[in-house]
Amino acid sequence: MKYWDSIRNYFYKRTLGERVKNLNVKHNIINWSDAKSIGIVYDSTNPDNDTVIAGFAQKLRAENKLVEILGFVNDKKIDTKAGVTVFNKKNLTWAQVPDDERVEKFAAQNFDLLFGCFIGENLPLEFVTRISKARWRVGAYVENKTDCNDMMVNVSGKTDLPYLIEQTTYFLNQIKYDQ
Repeated sequence: MKYWDSIRNYFYKRTLGERVKNLNVKHNIINWSDAKSIGIVYDSTNPDNDTVIAGFAQKLRAENKLVEILGFVNDKKIDTKAGVTVFNKKNLTWAQVPDDERVEKFAAQNFDLLFGCFIGENLPLEFVTRISKARWRVGAYVENKTDCNDMMVNVSGKTDLPYLIEQTTYFLNQIKYDQ
Protein backbone atom coordinates (compact mmCIF):
# COMPACT_ATOMS: atom_id res chain seq x y z
CA MET A 1 0.00 0.00 0.00
CA LYS A 2 1.29 3.40 -0.92
CA TYR A 3 2.04 5.94 1.79
CA TRP A 4 -0.69 8.26 0.49
CA ASP A 5 -3.26 5.44 0.59
CA SER A 6 -2.46 4.65 4.21
CA ILE A 7 -2.92 8.32 5.18
CA ARG A 8 -6.21 8.45 3.27
CA ASN A 9 -7.41 5.22 4.90
CA TYR A 10 -6.50 6.54 8.35
CA PHE A 11 -8.70 9.62 7.90
CA TYR A 12 -11.46 7.57 6.27
CA LYS A 13 -11.56 5.21 9.26
CA ARG A 14 -11.36 8.07 11.73
CA THR A 15 -14.28 9.91 10.10
CA LEU A 16 -16.28 6.69 9.88
CA GLY A 17 -15.58 5.87 13.52
CA GLU A 18 -16.82 9.29 14.64
CA ARG A 19 -20.01 8.95 12.60
CA VAL A 20 -20.76 5.40 13.77
CA LYS A 21 -20.07 6.30 17.41
CA ASN A 22 -22.74 9.00 17.28
CA LEU A 23 -25.21 6.78 15.44
CA ASN A 24 -28.08 5.60 17.60
CA VAL A 25 -29.52 2.67 15.66
CA LYS A 26 -30.74 -0.67 16.93
CA HIS A 27 -30.31 -3.33 14.26
CA ASN A 28 -32.89 -6.13 14.32
CA ILE A 29 -33.14 -9.16 12.12
CA ILE A 30 -35.92 -9.05 9.56
CA ASN A 31 -37.09 -11.53 6.97
CA TRP A 32 -38.13 -10.90 3.39
CA SER A 33 -41.87 -10.84 3.92
CA ASP A 34 -41.73 -8.38 6.84
CA ALA A 35 -39.50 -5.86 5.04
CA LYS A 36 -41.76 -3.09 3.76
CA SER A 37 -39.19 -0.38 2.99
CA ILE A 38 -35.94 -1.22 1.25
CA GLY A 39 -32.90 0.86 0.46
CA ILE A 40 -30.45 -0.25 -2.20
CA VAL A 41 -26.89 1.03 -2.53
CA TYR A 42 -24.91 -0.10 -5.55
CA ASP A 43 -21.99 0.64 -7.85
CA SER A 44 -23.52 2.44 -10.81
CA THR A 45 -20.23 2.78 -12.67
CA ASN A 46 -21.03 -0.24 -14.82
CA PRO A 47 -24.23 0.39 -16.86
CA ASP A 48 -25.08 -3.32 -16.62
CA ASN A 49 -25.56 -2.83 -12.87
CA ASP A 50 -28.14 -0.13 -13.57
CA THR A 51 -30.20 -2.63 -15.56
CA VAL A 52 -29.93 -5.30 -12.84
CA ILE A 53 -30.89 -2.88 -10.05
CA ALA A 54 -33.80 -1.43 -12.07
CA GLY A 55 -35.18 -4.94 -12.57
CA PHE A 56 -34.69 -5.81 -8.92
CA ALA A 57 -36.42 -2.59 -7.80
CA GLN A 58 -39.32 -3.26 -10.16
CA LYS A 59 -39.71 -6.75 -8.65
CA LEU A 60 -39.69 -5.29 -5.12
CA ARG A 61 -42.27 -2.65 -6.00
CA ALA A 62 -44.48 -5.35 -7.50
CA GLU A 63 -44.42 -6.91 -4.02
CA ASN A 64 -45.68 -3.58 -2.60
CA LYS A 65 -42.34 -2.67 -1.04
CA LEU A 66 -41.17 0.94 -0.92
CA VAL A 67 -37.79 1.19 -2.63
CA GLU A 68 -35.14 3.93 -2.62
CA ILE A 69 -31.95 3.55 -4.65
CA LEU A 70 -28.57 5.24 -4.24
CA GLY A 71 -25.82 4.62 -6.79
CA PHE A 72 -22.17 5.56 -6.79
CA VAL A 73 -20.48 6.38 -10.11
CA ASN A 74 -16.70 6.14 -9.99
CA ASP A 75 -16.02 9.18 -12.19
CA LYS A 76 -16.52 12.94 -12.05
CA LYS A 77 -18.81 13.38 -15.05
CA ILE A 78 -22.03 11.47 -14.46
CA ASP A 79 -24.13 13.01 -11.71
CA THR A 80 -27.69 12.10 -12.73
CA LYS A 81 -29.41 8.94 -13.91
CA ALA A 82 -33.09 8.28 -14.48
CA GLY A 83 -34.88 6.77 -11.47
CA VAL A 84 -31.77 6.66 -9.29
CA THR A 85 -30.11 9.09 -6.92
CA VAL A 86 -26.41 9.03 -7.75
CA PHE A 87 -23.28 10.56 -6.37
CA ASN A 88 -19.78 10.49 -7.83
CA LYS A 89 -16.14 11.32 -7.13
CA LYS A 90 -16.95 15.03 -7.03
CA ASN A 91 -19.09 14.29 -3.98
CA LEU A 92 -16.24 12.70 -1.99
CA THR A 93 -13.66 14.18 0.31
CA TRP A 94 -10.02 13.40 -0.41
CA ALA A 95 -10.37 10.54 2.12
CA GLN A 96 -13.15 8.93 -0.01
CA VAL A 97 -15.89 9.96 2.46
CA PRO A 98 -19.20 10.95 0.82
CA ASP A 99 -19.91 14.65 1.30
CA ASP A 100 -23.32 15.12 -0.28
CA GLU A 101 -26.73 16.06 1.11
CA ARG A 102 -28.41 13.33 -0.98
CA VAL A 103 -26.21 10.67 0.62
CA GLU A 104 -26.98 11.99 4.11
CA LYS A 105 -30.71 12.02 3.37
CA PHE A 106 -30.58 8.44 2.08
CA ALA A 107 -28.56 7.18 5.07
CA ALA A 108 -30.93 8.87 7.53
CA GLN A 109 -33.95 6.89 6.29
CA ASN A 110 -35.20 4.16 8.58
CA PHE A 111 -35.41 1.38 6.01
CA ASP A 112 -36.48 -2.05 7.19
CA LEU A 113 -33.76 -3.48 4.99
CA LEU A 114 -30.68 -2.07 3.28
CA PHE A 115 -29.18 -4.03 0.38
CA GLY A 116 -25.49 -3.39 -0.22
CA CYS A 117 -25.49 -4.47 -3.88
CA PHE A 118 -21.76 -4.30 -4.51
CA ILE A 119 -19.01 -6.88 -4.38
CA GLY A 120 -15.50 -6.08 -3.24
CA GLU A 121 -14.14 -2.91 -1.71
CA ASN A 122 -16.01 0.30 -2.41
CA LEU A 123 -15.20 2.82 0.33
CA PRO A 124 -17.93 5.35 -0.50
CA LEU A 125 -20.68 2.69 -0.52
CA GLU A 126 -19.26 1.00 2.58
CA PHE A 127 -19.45 4.36 4.35
CA VAL A 128 -23.11 4.78 3.39
CA THR A 129 -23.87 1.24 4.56
CA ARG A 130 -22.16 1.78 7.91
CA ILE A 131 -23.91 5.09 8.71
CA SER A 132 -27.32 3.93 7.51
CA LYS A 133 -30.18 3.97 10.01
CA ALA A 134 -31.64 0.87 8.36
CA ARG A 135 -33.03 -1.79 10.67
CA TRP A 136 -31.09 -4.62 8.94
CA ARG A 137 -28.17 -4.33 6.51
CA VAL A 138 -27.27 -7.13 4.09
CA GLY A 139 -24.51 -7.51 1.51
CA ALA A 140 -21.66 -9.59 0.16
CA TYR A 141 -19.24 -11.20 2.59
CA VAL A 142 -15.81 -9.60 2.72
CA GLU A 143 -13.51 -11.03 5.37
CA ASN A 144 -12.12 -7.76 6.73
CA LYS A 145 -15.39 -5.82 6.37
CA THR A 146 -17.72 -7.76 8.66
CA ASP A 147 -18.80 -4.58 10.43
CA CYS A 148 -20.44 -3.20 7.27
CA ASN A 149 -23.48 -5.46 7.33
CA ASP A 150 -25.64 -7.33 9.81
CA MET A 151 -25.94 -10.29 7.44
CA MET A 152 -23.35 -11.16 4.83
CA VAL A 153 -23.68 -13.66 2.01
CA ASN A 154 -20.63 -15.51 0.75
CA VAL A 155 -20.74 -15.26 -3.03
CA SER A 156 -17.91 -17.79 -3.40
CA GLY A 157 -15.70 -15.53 -5.49
CA LYS A 158 -18.43 -14.70 -7.99
CA THR A 159 -18.61 -11.07 -8.98
CA ASP A 160 -21.97 -10.85 -10.73
CA LEU A 161 -24.65 -8.75 -9.09
CA PRO A 162 -27.62 -10.98 -10.01
CA TYR A 163 -26.02 -13.86 -8.08
CA LEU A 164 -25.59 -11.68 -4.97
CA ILE A 165 -29.22 -10.53 -5.16
CA GLU A 166 -30.47 -14.08 -5.71
CA GLN A 167 -28.51 -15.50 -2.78
CA THR A 168 -29.37 -12.66 -0.42
CA THR A 169 -33.07 -12.89 -1.26
CA TYR A 170 -32.97 -16.66 -0.76
CA PHE A 171 -31.45 -16.38 2.71
CA LEU A 172 -33.80 -13.57 3.77
CA ASN A 173 -36.70 -15.85 2.81
CA GLN A 174 -35.27 -18.55 5.11
CA ILE A 175 -35.39 -16.41 8.26
CA LYS A 176 -38.04 -17.55 10.71
CA TYR A 177 -38.88 -15.84 13.99
CA ASP A 178 -39.69 -17.51 17.28
CA GLN A 179 -43.39 -17.16 17.98
